[in-house]
Amino acid sequence: MTKKTIMITRPAHQAGALTQAITSVGGEAFLFPTLAILPAELTTENKEQLQNLNQYDFIIFISPNAVEYGLKQLQANTTLPADTLLATIGQGSAKILTEMLGKQPDVVPKENFNSDGLLATQAMQNVANKRILIIRGNGGREHLKNTLEQRGARVDYLTAYQRIKPASDTTDLEQYLQNNQIAAIVITSGTSLKNLLEMTPANVTAKLLNVPLLLINKRLINIAKEAGFSSDLHVAPEASDEAILDSLKEHQYL
Repeated sequence: MTKKTIMITRPAHQAGALTQAITSVGGEAFLFPTLAILPAELTTENKEQLQNLNQYDFIIFISPNAVEYGLKQLQANTTLPADTLLATIGQGSAKILTEMLGKQPDVVPKENFNSDGLLATQAMQNVANKRILIIRGNGGREHLKNTLEQRGARVDYLTAYQRIKPASDTTDLEQYLQNNQIAAIVITSGTSLKNLLEMTPANVTAKLLNVPLLLINKRLINIAKEAGFSSDLHVAPEASDEAILDSLKEHQYL
């Protein structure tokens, strides 16, 4: 029986567990990172924020990378105030924060592991006059900040990491697409999808657009459709390796 090939577009340093999970159930994982993560240089404003962390009622970590890179910057420059509440959007971020700090975040969505899920938590309802620091990567959506400000909060950003398009050898990608070997592609962000399209050789773009996608949130469906993807678009319930693997099996890509 031919192994089914799943293409993973996560940054290389974050793809190991999912790659192993796919191979453990008899699939083949083709790693083609469409994002690379680098630490961001702190601005003068960021350094002032870190020196005055006790002014914040909440610190929100937007992603696992925000936890990893943000906490390193916090720990290198200051001490976390005991009474500042820590929030993460997803369970993966919560797990990393717990491993790095030895304590669980104070606020995590119970479902819908995205900005709307966090905004729906009880802690984010009455935030008038609260000071909130959002730790994130460069760019990103403004939805969380805008909504919190509409609720009366004062919100600042700290950019802890940069997402860049990596230089990649596309020889294997071209071969997999030419031979119709990819059962599904796992996409975890709009930037990752955009970069994939830009990195794919023009002679196999049409084949790429016919490959099914497994996405980690419903917002990516419209982005994929606008980009021209015409095959099946499925959404995993969350971005964890377990949820992605279960969805791949549910839709018979593994």
